Amino acid sequence: MGEPKPKSYLLKQRKTSAKNLTSSPVMSSNGFLDEPVPEIIFQGRSFCFTGVFDFANGDRNQCEAVTKTRGGFCYERPNRALNYLVVGNHIEPSWAHGNYGRKIKAVLEFKSTGAKCQIISEEHWAKSLQNAPELPQAGQALVQGHSKSDQLVQLQNDLDHLRRHQQLLVETLKEELKPEEHVRLAERLRSLGIII
Repeated sequence: MGEPKPKSYLLKQRKTSAKNLTSSPVMSSNGFLDEPVPEIIFQGRSFCFTGVFDFANGDRNQCEAVTKTRGGFCYERPNRALNYLVVGNHIEPSWAHGNYGRKIKAVLEFKSTGAKCQIISEEHWAKSLQNAPELPQAGQALVQGHSKSDQLVQLQNDLDHLRRHQQLLVETLKEELKPEEHVRLAERLRSLGIII
């Protein structure tokens, strides 16, 4: 029998959230961005990131980290409660629709049905970072696994949800009750401190 061949091992690079630029990066379109450019408020607001970023060498974890130190909350995917979708300076080669991806498409659909999300550029977000101071460590502390800004976002989402249900209830009562019954009910609720 021959001598066994020595095994060679190849170490894989650790995967990060950084999106590497290709040799010829394509700039993102600004056709999706909100005009006029909105003021960015970090504390208690939610952010989502898409595209390839110049900031922190494209490491989205770093983008999220600096947002959180200013009191923001980050979603991995957009939803109706999202405040800001930040579009990186460069398109991602994997974007489903060429010059935009699923996150941009989802936010545009949410906006068409009344959602208040703003689509902003990486450049505007990065400039706003410079004007927004980091919160003291106490403001970033976790309470039951959630930061204070996470809790503010959740409370705002809960309030919005309750308002939508209240509006549906009021509309249903108005349709189902006779006008005089609706007036009596409204007066009774007002006496309890509930205005419909």
